[in-house]
Amino acid sequence: MKRGMQICCGLLMSAVFSGLFTTQSAADDNLQAKLADWRNGVWISGEGTYTIYTGTHYFVLSFEGDTAKPNLYFGGSQVVYTEKGMARKQVLRFRQFGEGNLTMFKEAVLQSDHTEKPLVIDTALFVPGTCTIKDGVIYDAITEVTDEYILLSSCNGDMIKIFSDGRSAYLPAGGGEYFSYRVEKLK
Repeated sequence: MKRGMQICCGLLMSAVFSGLFTTQSAADDNLQAKLADWRNGVWISGEGTYTIYTGTHYFVLSFEGDTAKPNLYFGGSQVVYTEKGMARKQVLRFRQFGEGNLTMFKEAVLQSDHTEKPLVIDTALFVPGTCTIKDGVIYDAITEVTDEYILLSSCNGDMIKIFSDGRSAYLPAGGGEYFSYRVEKLK
């Protein structure tokens, strides 16, 4: 387990410090740029979860619970922002619940020319009020837009409300609100 965590943390830190983080320009006021801009940055939520959103990727580092029965989650995903929503595909995951076994997943995305295989999406799969999953790509559709927030429909009836002021609320279908706060915006 420790070796898997070291590898995951090493990969994340390597990405952070090698300048892989790029963001889409929000110079114009279109919905795609607004969604990317409002999501951009380093977010903190829960007891110990960091999520980093860039223009093309997002990474999650989470440690909750205690050292005897930790809930660990480390993931890396490709992301594409559109006028209709956000598409995401996980390419790396380490997960352990409590005393359970560590599970891992990775998908090869490095091409022979040492570039990342692009995430290709089908914008017709964005349907307001729903979340579509096809070929491992999750399509979180824009359901509502105001000057203050963008509401995305996510999996299992859950919703994600991204506010213009650096807050985000995860709204499970079963009720409740779980907030994340942006602590740093990436340039």
